[in-house]
Amino acid sequence: MDLFDVARSCLRRWYLLFPLLLLTCWVSLDAYGSVRPVYYANTVLGLAPPSVRVESAGGQSAPGEVRRNALLDVGGATLIANMAALGLREPSVVDRVVAAGGLPDYESKMFPVPAPQQLPLIMIESTSADPTAVSKTLELVSAQAEVTLRTLQQQARVPDDLMVVPFPVSPPSAPGAAMPTRTRSTMSIFLAGLGLSVLFTVVVDVLLTRRKSRGPTIRASAPAADRASPGQSSSHVDEPNEIARVSEDTMDAT
Repeated sequence: MDLFDVARSCLRRWYLLFPLLLLTCWVSLDAYGSVRPVYYANTVLGLAPPSVRVESAGGQSAPGEVRRNALLDVGGATLIANMAALGLREPSVVDRVVAAGGLPDYESKMFPVPAPQQLPLIMIESTSADPTAVSKTLELVSAQAEVTLRTLQQQARVPDDLMVVPFPVSPPSAPGAAMPTRTRSTMSIFLAGLGLSVLFTVVVDVLLTRRKSRGPTIRASAPAADRASPGQSSSHVDEPNEIARVSEDTMDAT
């Protein structure tokens, strides 16, 4: 069966296909209108390196020794920003945010700019059906950024006066409503309903067509059987008459 056969089946059984299509449209529209909006907001944090490098000529440091932030020397502020973005997704940080009333499914990542122009910025994003929870989550995660950065640098034994500290580049934006999945889900429902409607119509058409084609064969075989029955009965009826005529002829001859 090709597309032309499917089209012919749908045209023959339009009285089945049309109500199914109406039902599919109604379900799709209902799904389109029942989707709840979600709210999205973000904030961007920058990293401020120490303003000076302290050189010590006495005290505990050796003469002429330069005190530096080892993480900045190894990978620069970009490395520290990447480590901080990953650290904000640590389970311990997520637990503290949730305990304070935030959401656990926030995102923290490097600011999306081309790699050669990568800036030491951290973007924090949150999406939820509750706009208040989105704003609170961004505030809590931003507060945890300072703690996370300090912990990372303490593990690398960076002196306190040479630590990189975060600062807000872009404050938390107002949560904006969006419905990213409404159109996609509606189209999926409509296409699935359309396919099922066509399939059901074609199956019913095939079954009815086969049933109709078997009807003339059955009706043609029935008269043949009927014609054979009278012939058999007439031969049985004429047989006694023939016997009687033979008997009469025998008596006459005697």
